[in-house]
Amino acid sequence: MKIVPLDSEVAARATLLKMTPRKWRLVRTFEGALRAVLPMLPRPPALETVRAEPTSILVVEYWNLGDLAILLPFLRKLRGSYPEARISLLVNAGLATFLEGQGVVDEFIPVRVPWAQHHSRWKKYNPFSSLWIPFLRTLMNLRVRRFDVAFSGRMDIRDNFLLWMSGASRRVGYGFAGGSPFLTDIVLPDISRPHRADLWLRLLEPFGSVRQDDQKDFRIEDGKRQWATDLLRSLNVDKNTVVVGIHPGARSPVRRWGDANFAEVAQNLLRDTDTTVLWFSEPGADTAPFLHSRCHVVSVEFKEFLAILARCQLLICNDSGPMHLANLLGVPVVAVFGPQNPSWFGPRGPQDRVVIHPEMWCRPCFDYCIFDQPYCLRTITTEQMHASAERALAVIRHGSPASELGEKHVAIAPGGGNSHD
Repeated sequence: MKIVPLDSEVAARATLLKMTPRKWRLVRTFEGALRAVLPMLPRPPALETVRAEPTSILVVEYWNLGDLAILLPFLRKLRGSYPEARISLLVNAGLATFLEGQGVVDEFIPVRVPWAQHHSRWKKYNPFSSLWIPFLRTLMNLRVRRFDVAFSGRMDIRDNFLLWMSGASRRVGYGFAGGSPFLTDIVLPDISRPHRADLWLRLLEPFGSVRQDDQKDFRIEDGKRQWATDLLRSLNVDKNTVVVGIHPGARSPVRRWGDANFAEVAQNLLRDTDTTVLWFSEPGADTAPFLHSRCHVVSVEFKEFLAILARCQLLICNDSGPMHLANLLGVPVVAVFGPQNPSWFGPRGPQDRVVIHPEMWCRPCFDYCIFDQPYCLRTITTEQMHASAERALAVIRHGSPASELGEKHVAIAPGGGNSHD
């Protein structure tokens, strides 16, 4: 039997997006409708007009906190490659200050994209939403500015069309999921490196060799660092104490393992170790999960949270924005994963650990759970999380990388059993 080589774009859609043939047909129909509209709109400048060294660059990432954290390595290489260029970031209006002071973006353009604000499919595409008019106004303002280059790593036809609408001369993105006619540089992904951070970095390949920005650490204001030091001192936590942060929150309800489960893990750690636990909660919801002299509730604003998180030796959390923030700060994590794929969005530190029930056939569901509750999370026990946390603490205390202690990067939680490595 002759084996026909698999088309690379088909393989990318199947492995990186899990896109079904039916959805692909819908995307192609949508693409055809958009292409019919293009002759009615002013075209972007010809590619021949692009400067050899771009002076104005637009990066499009308007989704959530974790997505911005994943984007940061790309922005650092972009800045290192074009230190004199003005880099503008089209960003979720609620997160416009997150990357301030990092030296990688010159301008933050806040926007509220209608389809990025809601989980409800109707609300995402409601034609009567009040968000459409300011969104289109922002696009028109971008178009006037005539950026030299624009990037999107979303693998989404909507983003590719948005790049075209921005009026940028050179538009760089992925076309295998639709919208390739709207791009000038169509990048083919490496499906062996599916993490979203790697997919962003691959967008720089058409530009030849790239240089890393000198800044590698996530910058925290000196005043915030001192605030964190003072807070720990007020809690009688000295510099030799192992501090474990626990963050039970997540943007999507189907990614939350449950406060009670995290509280049980915290109690077990306090019983079995001499660690101090910082229980992170949103401002205004500072009820202690339980009473213990070495468990302290921390309910602070975002920049203070970053400063105190940086002082932790370990963070235990859901698949969430704080997990990615811990990665930026070099804090090891033990993260419980439910509906999402950790090979796409997981933590990447050498001592990070993921606890997951891998046999769930419906993963990833992109937070649209087909069951009455997310069983991918409900089947993970507190014993499994506690065991992974204990192993992570052992690595921290020994001061050796996980590989030297015979441990693996990902802790798997098989159904009905204990987590193993």
